[in-house]
Amino acid sequence: MEGMVDFEEIQRLVRASSPKLLVGAVEVQSGEFKVFRNAEVTAETILTSCALPMMFRAVRLGDDEVYWDGLFSQNPPIRDFMRVFPDAATKPDEVWLIQISPQRREHEPKSISEILNRRGEMSGNLALHQEIDFLNEINGLLSYLPKEHYKHIEVRKIEMLRELDAASKMDRSPSFVGEMFAYGEEQAEEFLKGVS
Repeated sequence: MEGMVDFEEIQRLVRASSPKLLVGAVEVQSGEFKVFRNAEVTAETILTSCALPMMFRAVRLGDDEVYWDGLFSQNPPIRDFMRVFPDAATKPDEVWLIQISPQRREHEPKSISEILNRRGEMSGNLALHQEIDFLNEINGLLSYLPKEHYKHIEVRKIEMLRELDAASKMDRSPSFVGEMFAYGEEQAEEFLKGVS
């Protein structure tokens, strides 16, 4: 990963006006969610957000912190993202999310691998919907909140509707990756038609 991304350059380029980059993970032993922001983003912190315990080992940072993917806690870190903008004027009007795990499946999972795959999808979607519900709750309370700090924020989702099996998560073949990129571009184009 370090051969593809110059992480030191990220740290040199980050300014207060830079786009906000947040990477979420959960500390395994304490169960506390952690957000790595801009200059804190390194190869190691990116790996924390990729550490799915059934597939990859936990990532150790320092002497006593062990991390898994933020999927198990707060994913994506919308609440932390909103806290980056203390004033309503600087908050975004919309948040766009890409939901990679299907909300609904057409068939009941029956094999152990299908059940584990679906359980993982549901865990990820649970965390996602908790974050969306947070924004919707704030939107519903706007008449009671100080207008200088809060405003309505629309949440829009790009949903990846293709049902994939558990083995697809490990498929790194160029043909499959290319097919998924093409599918993602199609879904994004459909999404953008509805936004304009």
